[in-house]
Amino acid sequence: MSLGFKKQLIFFKKEYLREAVNANIKAMKTIQQLLAMLTLLLSTTIASAQIINCADFSILGFGPDAFSSGNSVIHIRLEGDSSDFISYPYVTLLIDCNGDTIATGNLSFFGQQGQTVQSYQVTGDISNACLPISVEFVYGNSNFENDTCTLTISALPPALNCNDFLGIAIETDQSNTLVNISVQGSANTYISNPQISIVRDCAGDSIANGFVNYSGQTGLSSQGYPITPLSNTPCYPVTVEFIYGNTNFETDTCLLTLNAPTALEELIEKERSVSIYPNPSSNEIYIHANNSYQGKNYLMYDCQGRLLITGKLVKENTLVDIRNFPNGFYFLSIGNEMSQIFKVMKE
Repeated sequence: MSLGFKKQLIFFKKEYLREAVNANIKAMKTIQQLLAMLTLLLSTTIASAQIINCADFSILGFGPDAFSSGNSVIHIRLEGDSSDFISYPYVTLLIDCNGDTIATGNLSFFGQQGQTVQSYQVTGDISNACLPISVEFVYGNSNFENDTCTLTISALPPALNCNDFLGIAIETDQSNTLVNISVQGSANTYISNPQISIVRDCAGDSIANGFVNYSGQTGLSSQGYPITPLSNTPCYPVTVEFIYGNTNFETDTCLLTLNAPTALEELIEKERSVSIYPNPSSNEIYIHANNSYQGKNYLMYDCQGRLLITGKLVKENTLVDIRNFPNGFYFLSIGNEMSQIFKVMKE
């Protein structure tokens, strides 16, 4: 081997080692930056969220599962702040007044926020269970530990009737329509799987139908129920057929009347800038946005925070294909600063 070739070989070895060292340094800097961002995110999240304990949970009721024949759901409310969040919650077992285990549950891959009610599926029909029943509830706390609570319900709240519901307003923008309904009763009153089945105009013609809502509604609150888009402005009064699951494990139907909106109500409805329909859906959803949101981004995440799809709002109604997603809940954010976030259900 010549002396010149040896020098070249030594030079190439030095260059290789130098490049390798530089690459490792860059990689370490990148890892450090990612760790710093993760630490900041976790510290911010933990700082804003409170440690949840068993006193923050209460059972509002239970009833048949409209999406799984023969099974039931337990409606559990989480108090606290809206920034509070629990992960992987589920009901492990139910014990009736005789001490018998009457049902078990399944792990939920989506969590629950504070100030919300969530329905947890359990096996079997528990509508005839003797009260009180005890519910063993497991969840992941913000201190990264699993906590177990024993929750008790001694009596179901009084059943609601049609006089407890009031139709507030109907929005008709030729693409997405929400019928707003308020519920009286008390803060512990809860209805399950509510939906608007049919909307009829002043001539008695069917002009829209609705979708089953997996989440329910508490008393002393108002909620917008999506219906299929209207082809034109309806003639008033409008009759809304509203179906809900009552605390007596029966499905009740109410006919609510909506009169023509006042000028103030029309102004409020026009302020609705973004809406999602149909929701729930099995194939596709539409994002309806007014002109102020044109050009803004949308992002869809799964319940574990993984970004699935992104896009841009380029017209009044933007189609989002979700047919290949597994059934469950997803989060759709609208706007570059996540100014609006919607919960989407794929079924």
